[in-house]
Amino acid sequence: MKIFLSYFFIVFLAPWILFSQDDPKLTEIWDPVPATVTPGKTGEPPSDAIILFDGRNLDEWTNEKGEKAGWEVRDGILTVKPGSGSIQTKRTFADCQLHLEWRSPSKIEGDGQGRGNSGVYLQSLYEVQVLDSYNNPTYSNGQAGAVYKQQIPLVNASRKPGEWQTYDIIYTAPRFNIDSTLKKPAYVTVLHNGVVIQNHAEIKGPTLYIGRPHYAKHPFTLPLMLQEHGNPVSYRNIWIREINLTTLFNGTDTKGWYTFLDSLGKNNDPYHNFSIDHNLLRIEGKYFGYISTEKTFADYYLRVVFKWGVKQYPPRETGKRDSGILYHFNEAEKDVVWPKSFECQVQEGDCGDYWCVGTMIDSPNKYETAWGMKHIFRTQNFENPTGEWNVIEIICSGNQSEHYVNGHLVNCGINASVSSGKILLQSEGAEVYYRSVELIPY
Repeated sequence: MKIFLSYFFIVFLAPWILFSQDDPKLTEIWDPVPATVTPGKTGEPPSDAIILFDGRNLDEWTNEKGEKAGWEVRDGILTVKPGSGSIQTKRTFADCQLHLEWRSPSKIEGDGQGRGNSGVYLQSLYEVQVLDSYNNPTYSNGQAGAVYKQQIPLVNASRKPGEWQTYDIIYTAPRFNIDSTLKKPAYVTVLHNGVVIQNHAEIKGPTLYIGRPHYAKHPFTLPLMLQEHGNPVSYRNIWIREINLTTLFNGTDTKGWYTFLDSLGKNNDPYHNFSIDHNLLRIEGKYFGYISTEKTFADYYLRVVFKWGVKQYPPRETGKRDSGILYHFNEAEKDVVWPKSFECQVQEGDCGDYWCVGTMIDSPNKYETAWGMKHIFRTQNFENPTGEWNVIEIICSGNQSEHYVNGHLVNCGINASVSSGKILLQSEGAEVYYRSVELIPY
């Protein structure tokens, strides 16, 4: 018998195995297809870049108090106004590719840290040093391109004072657990004038002038900040790309989604309950159901921007407008109203509540049992007035999740009974518009 099996393997199976492993198609991956980005011409940003400063104005910036930025814009150049304070972007970012050009004053004044000093603060917390480091001795972890007081540049690639210099920075934001412990540190790669000076360098915590850095939990997206350090350093051509980001709704169609309506089933929407209106996803809400991603997701940061419309329908034609973001809907479960999942409540006055739809999660927040489900109340109301845009952020990490409303943490849970699945936007009696639905691996 052993002889027969050996013979069978050699004669029949071995050639098939060898042949199959020689097939190049076995290692071809066709999905997903990378999005197309048109590279910029020399000195110009790529097609998907967010322009932060193009030489004309500071519309994308404020000071640290959220007021008008006080730096000077002249002849297409942005220059630090000493004593005016640092400036920061109105938008917030996490993982990113950042390009900027900077110039220290041509007139040399001071030395060491007092010469052409500024800084690029990623997430307003983690500094890549800007300094005139051309023939200017100072401590190595404080020269141009250093992760200030943490990581020494691999080389000094500085140009002379008064000459334009470039930073190209690739940044991965830190991730935190619900208990505020660090899940993953931040990392940064920096090219100074085209030369790699930081190569996937670990950031050890927020920038400190005195003492050793240590992490403290903070929001996942935060503004980019440029430092005012008393020297008239100049900047130009500042742009940024959000990386590791998946745009689930692209503003033009619902590719990657399917619809489900009660009694009508999947992808059967004769009443156009779900439609695209001026680059917005409009959910009329007249018919109960949802629009769902086709793919499943786990361990992510989800950012959804929504506002209420004016229409309401039975049985919710009066009272609070109601919708919801349902997540962790496992693909093995059936499409029903409502499917087994966790709901981040989107309802006037209650945004951020949990509803455990056939699921279970533990939370320190107050809860009740209603409609046969565990309902966990959000801590506080941070919603904008009806008709204004709101930002819902959901962070899922293993069996933990958090709900944020307009930048404020309002709910959290651990020991979730499910930790992956599809993402659904609910239709439940009220008109609602979605401007963007974006996801970043967490």
